[in-house]
Amino acid sequence: MLVSQCQAIHARSLIPCQDTPDVKSTFDFNFRSPLPVLASGLFTGAKDYQPGPDGKAGTLLYTFRQEVPIPSYLFAVASGDIATAAVGPRSVVATGADELEACQWEVEADTERFIQTAEKIVCPYSWTTYNILVLPPSFPYGGMENPQYTFATPTFITGDRQNVDMIAHELAHSWSGNLVTNASWEHFWLNEGWTMYIQRRLEAAIHGEQYRDFSAIIGWKALSDSIREFGEDHEFTKLVIDLKGQDPDDAFSTVPYEKGFTFLYHLEKQIGKEKWDKFIPHYFTTFARKSLDSHEFKSTLLSFFSNDSKAYAFLKNLDWDKWFFAPGFPPKPDFDTSLADSCYALASQWENLNDNPGADFQPSSSDIAGWGSNQVVVFLEAVQEFQKPLGKQEVHAMGKQYGLLKSGNAELTSRFFAIGLKAKAEEVYGPTVELLGKVGRMKFVRPLYRQLAEVDRDLAVKTFEGNRDFYHPICRNLLEKDLFVRPQVLDVQDGGVTISAYAQLLLKKKPSPLQRTGFHDAEPKKKR
Repeated sequence: MLVSQCQAIHARSLIPCQDTPDVKSTFDFNFRSPLPVLASGLFTGAKDYQPGPDGKAGTLLYTFRQEVPIPSYLFAVASGDIATAAVGPRSVVATGADELEACQWEVEADTERFIQTAEKIVCPYSWTTYNILVLPPSFPYGGMENPQYTFATPTFITGDRQNVDMIAHELAHSWSGNLVTNASWEHFWLNEGWTMYIQRRLEAAIHGEQYRDFSAIIGWKALSDSIREFGEDHEFTKLVIDLKGQDPDDAFSTVPYEKGFTFLYHLEKQIGKEKWDKFIPHYFTTFARKSLDSHEFKSTLLSFFSNDSKAYAFLKNLDWDKWFFAPGFPPKPDFDTSLADSCYALASQWENLNDNPGADFQPSSSDIAGWGSNQVVVFLEAVQEFQKPLGKQEVHAMGKQYGLLKSGNAELTSRFFAIGLKAKAEEVYGPTVELLGKVGRMKFVRPLYRQLAEVDRDLAVKTFEGNRDFYHPICRNLLEKDLFVRPQVLDVQDGGVTISAYAQLLLKKKPSPLQRTGFHDAEPKKKR
């Protein structure tokens, strides 16, 4: 399968364009291919068959039109042996023929419900159809919100619909990011913070308000991990960042997602949900088909509430500079922990067992009976925070009793493997290597490579070299920096040692134009 990935600044390698999210345009697409083509526009037909030379397959000209202006990073195309199935009155899922039935089942119960719920919260859907292309496992992201077709990782197809909220996130981008867009990548939180906020409002509307805070608890852990990885004073832990001389891909983390969500959640709680809910459609209709920066967001918010003395006073007295430009953690909200309390209680039992091997607690599969996968995620993330890492014996018991070594859900196995690697439990090394050879989603592979390198660097390097060609160029380039550049640079800064010749090469290396297209077989910029 041929797949494009233009975010953040890769469209310039495909087409002549002003490759900035501040510039939007309509598109007419014309693609000639021997296999079916999908693109980020409405399909207008297939025509003009041409026989292939020397007995090769003939080609059709596939045409699409995008009448809603979009930035260059949303230009998208895919072509391959693709089959489709309906999953709603305005939606299809597309993937390989062998995977189609499983993918259809995974999303058909929720897709239209998500769309209708989002329309009630925000405003009518602008793109006519919403479809999902489930890609090969090398795809580096959970999803890419291309108009008409979300490009999605297959890791959310788990046969239990437990990870389908990823589709809620990509659908939410139809408003935040696609319809209303950050003017530059310094203001990426306007895309992703709003998208996390809308996603969690969808979860609250469909599952109950406590599910929103439960999802936010998971998000706070992801934010904490990113801030620890960068360092609390790092530029990339700010809400509005400085990208001068930087590749926006290097700044990619959960910070704009979760710190952005936390800011919007804070505004809602302080202004009041009923009042805030009137601002949401105003914001998205005011900036529909446009781009904006954080300062325009601020002025629009102040203008909207100018006749509400209480809300206006709060907004005028808000420390905007601290929210926008202070690095590190934002104030932590007082989340509803009702769905997480049982997860924390079980983690406490494991911590007591870890500290006191003679404790009465006997782990059993019944400990997590009836739990959803996200509750297991919260439990595992609580275990990751133990001051004393879990022992090897406890890792073995957890994996055996809870079925974590052989789970088909990468959200669970990746977190369990991280616990095992921290414990230097050799029984997880092999399964970790196996997962790294089957999945290219950066959410999973980048943390696991870092952790594997800490306990067995040779194995980490060997695993990477063995799977180098499997990974998407964006993922591969960042893994090279994680494994070969960043550790060496830290050594130079801290210990004065010489950078290896390979690390020096990677410091200077730029991806080739072909790599930068983001195409893979089989499988932000200047201030405004």
